Amino acid sequence: MARRSGALRFWVCVLLLSLLPASDPGTARAESMGRSFLIVTDIHFNPMAEPALVNRLVAAPPTAWAGILDSGKEQTPSRYGADTNWPLLRSTLRQMKAVLAHPAFVLVPGDFLAHHFRAKFDAASRDRSDRAYRRFVIATMRFLAGELERSFPGTPVLPAIGNNDDACGDYRLRPNGLFLADTLPIVRSLVGAAAAPGFARSWTGYGNYRAGVPGAPGLSLLALNTVFFSPNYRNDCGPAQAADPGHQTLAWLAGELAAAQRAHRHLWLVYHIPPGIDGYRTGGRGSCPGPIVPMWDEGYARPFYALMRRYAGTIRASFAAHTHMDDLRLIGDGRDDFAFVVMTPAVSPIFGQNPAFRIVNFDADGSLRDETTYDLANLAQAGAGAPPRWRAEYTFSSSWRLPRIDLPSLERLYAMITTEPAGGQRWHDLFAVSSPVYWTRYRHAPGPSRADLCATGHVLPDDFRSCWCSEGQAGKIQPSLAR
Repeated sequence: MARRSGALRFWVCVLLLSLLPASDPGTARAESMGRSFLIVTDIHFNPMAEPALVNRLVAAPPTAWAGILDSGKEQTPSRYGADTNWPLLRSTLRQMKAVLAHPAFVLVPGDFLAHHFRAKFDAASRDRSDRAYRRFVIATMRFLAGELERSFPGTPVLPAIGNNDDACGDYRLRPNGLFLADTLPIVRSLVGAAAAPGFARSWTGYGNYRAGVPGAPGLSLLALNTVFFSPNYRNDCGPAQAADPGHQTLAWLAGELAAAQRAHRHLWLVYHIPPGIDGYRTGGRGSCPGPIVPMWDEGYARPFYALMRRYAGTIRASFAAHTHMDDLRLIGDGRDDFAFVVMTPAVSPIFGQNPAFRIVNFDADGSLRDETTYDLANLAQAGAGAPPRWRAEYTFSSSWRLPRIDLPSLERLYAMITTEPAGGQRWHDLFAVSSPVYWTRYRHAPGPSRADLCATGHVLPDDFRSCWCSEGQAGKIQPSLAR
C-alpha cells in the first residue's frame, strides 16, 4: 500500500465517523461473533508474591499449588508496579471463561514467568541450589499450563516463548537446552492435536513450532522464538561454538513460509518480542536525536522484513506482546507497508497498565474480523479489598469505525492517531489500557509519547528517526509524516 500523505478529504470523513458515539462493546456477546479465540499474554506469574508459602510450594506437586495459594493471607490482586500474583491470575482466568467459555483456542504470546524470578526464589526458598530452582521453574510452568487447561478443558492453548521464560535467566534461553526439553511435554499437552509433524524437534531445538488453527482448515500458525533476535540475547548457558540461534530460527521460518506458499496455505505468526523500535526505552533516553533502541538486531530484522514482503500473500496476521501495552506495528520499507503486527496488553500490571486480555473474531481464511479488549478497571480499589471489576474496555470496529483488522484499516488507524488530536487522545487512553496512573507514574514524562507513536508506524531506524525528529508535538504528528 502506498503511503497516504495527501488524501486529506478521506481522512476528514474517517475522523468524523470516529467521533460518532460508539456502541457499548459489552452489549455484544462474544459467543455470537462466530469463530473466536482468546489472547492472554505477559502473565509474569509470581508464585513468590507471598514468600511464606514458597517452601510449601517447593515441596508440593503443581496440582496442589492452587490449594496452597488459596490458603494464603494475600487474597487481593497485584498492585500497579508488581507482577501477577495468584488472586490476579485466578480472577483473569475466571473472567476469560465468563466472557468466552468455549474459544476455538487460546493464544499466549509469551512471558509466563515473573521478572527477576531467580532473585525472588532465592529470597524465599530454603533450598537455593540450581537444581531446586530449575525444578521450581518447571513446576511453575506446569502449574500455569494446568490452570489454563482446567479453565478451558479440551481447548488447544498455543504458546510462544518469552524472554523471561527460562531457568538460565532473562534473554538467556539455551538452544537445545534443558528448559526446552523440560517444557516439551507441557507445551505438547497444551497444543494437543493441533501440533504439526516435527513439533518436538522444532520446540526442543529453538522454541519454535507449527500448529493447525482450529476453525480454519486452510490456516496454520507458526510460533516463532524472537527472543533470539533481541540485542539483549546472550547464550550464557550454552556452548560458545553453538550455531547462531537467530539465524537458525530465520532459516526455519523461511522454510515454513515457502512450504505454505507451495501448498497454497495461509499462515499466522505469533511471537513475543515485536520488530521495530522500542518506543518506551528510546523516549526514556531523551529526545531526538538521542539514541534509538531497537527491539531486534538489524542483522535479523532486515532478513525478516524481506520474508514478510516476499510472503505477504501467505501471512494473514502476526501477533506479539512484550511491551505490555495495547500496541501495533506496521511493517514497511519507507515507501509501502506489507505486513502488520497486533500486540496484546499484559496481565501483569508491573509497568502500570491495567491488566487485560482479548477476544479476536476471525474468518476461516485467517482474516481478522474484530477484537474486544477486556481490562480490570478498578485495580487500585481491588488491591485494597474491593471486588475486581472487569469490563469490555473497547471493541476495535465500533471504537475506531473501521471495518476489519487488516493492513488498510490499520494504516487508516495510524493516520487517525497521528494527524488529529481526537484520534491521538483516543490512542493515548487505550495504549495504557485506560490506566489512571500509567502516563504520570510510569513514564519519563506525562502525556503521550512521540516515540511510542512513531514506533507504531515506522519499523526501520531511519524512518523512525524522520518521524521522531520532525516538528510537531506528541499526539499531533504533522500530516506529511503519516502513512
